[in-house]
Amino acid sequence: YPTKISTLSKLPSFTDSNGDTVYVACGDTQLSSNVIAPAGSILVVENGNLDLGSSTLSGSALTVVFSGTADTKTVTYGHAPTATGSGTLDIQAPTTGPWAGVALYQDLNLTGTGVDVSYAGNSPTWNITGLVYMPNSSLTISGAINKSANGADCMVQIAKDVLINGTGLIYAQTPDGSGCKSAGLIQPTATIPGRSQLVY
Repeated sequence: YPTKISTLSKLPSFTDSNGDTVYVACGDTQLSSNVIAPAGSILVVENGNLDLGSSTLSGSALTVVFSGTADTKTVTYGHAPTATGSGTLDIQAPTTGPWAGVALYQDLNLTGTGVDVSYAGNSPTWNITGLVYMPNSSLTISGAINKSANGADCMVQIAKDVLINGTGLIYAQTPDGSGCKSAGLIQPTATIPGRSQLVY
């Protein structure tokens, strides 16, 4: 570890029933150069982090999925994008199909400290259009998040808890929700009983 790749075609792959190409990385995987994912790609990282190094992973219709084994007392895996250099994640979620609007996805069955993400803003840089789904993660955002180079103004996060500090800044969304509609994302809604309060 880590497995080093310069193109997704170096990974085992298959075509799913929707015609999307699914690339599977087992364990920690590191980019050794810039990688452009073909449209309609799904990158699944099993039991490991995706280390962008000092490279850029980009895709105009790409979903990155983290899956694998839940943490135990003896085994802990990371399940997140990381960077040992100044790497960049520049992805737009697909706008149609079963992964429509989903940019980053952590498997709901993953638990433990390996799902927590601390985002500093440049290690790696996140330029994302779409949903970031990390339902069991404690997500800390200390840097700026921008939209993808090709995508609409849409960024939705689902996490166990979110802490925004430092220079944490998420790019401006379209108030009428048109950005997420263009991104193919139906925004989740929830009814909160009682009265809500912003705590800082």
